[in-house]
Amino acid sequence: MRFQVIIAGRGGEGIIFTTVVLTEGAFKAGHPVVSSETHGMAQRGGSVVSQVKIGPFLSPMVPPGEADLIIATSLEEAERVRVWLREGGLMVVNSSEGLPGHVDARKIALELGHPRGANLVLLGYALARTGLFHPSPFREAIAERSPHRWTQKNLAAFERGFRLSP
Repeated sequence: MRFQVIIAGRGGEGIIFTTVVLTEGAFKAGHPVVSSETHGMAQRGGSVVSQVKIGPFLSPMVPPGEADLIIATSLEEAERVRVWLREGGLMVVNSSEGLPGHVDARKIALELGHPRGANLVLLGYALARTGLFHPSPFREAIAERSPHRWTQKNLAAFERGFRLSP
């Protein structure tokens, strides 16, 4: 398997945590993984972009036009990183617009009583949409990496996203 992912958002939206869950879940599933991240500002609100390559890659950098999947926490972030998406790739965006690949992850997270869980709703949805991954190793990564008080809510957000996929 060779699969390249861009995750984009703002500081404080769980981009790094999402990246950790994705990389550790893929590794637990038996895939080699490399990743990197870029922080716009060293505080909440600055742009954060993570690049994850699952498979036999040497460099963690995803070239423009080669990402198989982009996960973006807003329409603005999606536009900013769209250049990375390959033709036929999947873009998952936190948005209430009802377009293909758009999920109102914030609304779902609020319904779950976990306003900071939108990132995991998006990740679950994206992984299910690819059809390439079983959720179990990602559940394990969430359980291992979440602070104890957030574990169940994080798992619920991921599960809800995974079940949303058609």
